[in-house]
Amino acid sequence: MTNDPQQSEPRVKRAWTVILAWIGGISAVLGFIGAITGFFGNIQGHFHHNAQLDSQMAVAQSQSRQGDYQASVQSYGAILKTEPLYRPALDQQLQSAMLWVENYEPGDNSGAAVASQLDQIIAILDAALARTNGDVGADVQAHLGWAHWLNQHVAQREFPPNAAAERNFRAALATDSSNVYANAMLGNWMTMNGGSLTDAIQHFNTAVATGKARAFVRTLQLAGFYNLQDQLGARAALMKALNEMRKNGEPLDADEKHRFLGFCCDPGVTDHAELTESLSAVSADDTWQTYLWLDDQQKTGEDAKHQGLIHDFVAANITEISGDKQKSLDEYRALQKELKNQGTTLMDATDQAIARLSHS
Repeated sequence: MTNDPQQSEPRVKRAWTVILAWIGGISAVLGFIGAITGFFGNIQGHFHHNAQLDSQMAVAQSQSRQGDYQASVQSYGAILKTEPLYRPALDQQLQSAMLWVENYEPGDNSGAAVASQLDQIIAILDAALARTNGDVGADVQAHLGWAHWLNQHVAQREFPPNAAAERNFRAALATDSSNVYANAMLGNWMTMNGGSLTDAIQHFNTAVATGKARAFVRTLQLAGFYNLQDQLGARAALMKALNEMRKNGEPLDADEKHRFLGFCCDPGVTDHAELTESLSAVSADDTWQTYLWLDDQQKTGEDAKHQGLIHDFVAANITEISGDKQKSLDEYRALQKELKNQGTTLMDATDQAIARLSHS
């Protein structure tokens, strides 16, 4: 039986249709598999990238916690080279840069190295000003001012002195008049550059009242008042700050206590007017307690005896300042007997006190 060409032609077409359908199905399956593979490949790459990013962020955060702010800033910088808009890295690099400014120590670095570090800090703070505002913007502006102050004071650049620093402090205060950093930094800047002590005290008081960054504020406040060695009112301001610290339980290391004790209350260093200024800054009881807090080193032997004699002299001065002339005169005379024929500075100061009260 011979095949009918007209009948076989539809069968051929159907066969090709089936074949093409199979090819299409296989292509679709292969395409789907490729898409799924690509999708999961992208997911895997995304997770790998995020894990690497998290690891880099963790390193930078750890460096900042350990106080290695320069390394932290650089680690965040490495992240931002590949992810320039990654906000967590931008924000945390800014925080590390501000902490670096607050705790900046040139160490053994040369002038060129210090200048390079400060240029890096200033660039980060300048860039941050464009994306911050309000309280955060004021923080950035204040730290930028401090970086400029370091640029002049440490790197010995930017003359005339501190024009940029003061502008930034005041710009920060224009944004937030109670900003803790701007007030503390401007107060310190004033004490270092011949500004008004009264205004500096007000700025420090405002900074303290915020309750923020207390250790940093105290560092600038105490250093600022101590810098004014020959200015009337500096010792009183320092004693008031120290008295607040004692009453609030704020820490002060032994070296700092010794330094401020000598500046305010050492009869071998301060004259009568300076000692009176220090010992009359706060109430008699607070003065005595703060004095003992500063002079809290436990001594033995002759050192302990000498310490006790100085304590007696300071106590007599406090009694005199409080207005009880007769009692203070009796205290000075009792001390005079203990110091008889010693020929010391303390003996001279005691003799002068007795003469002063005897003729009054």
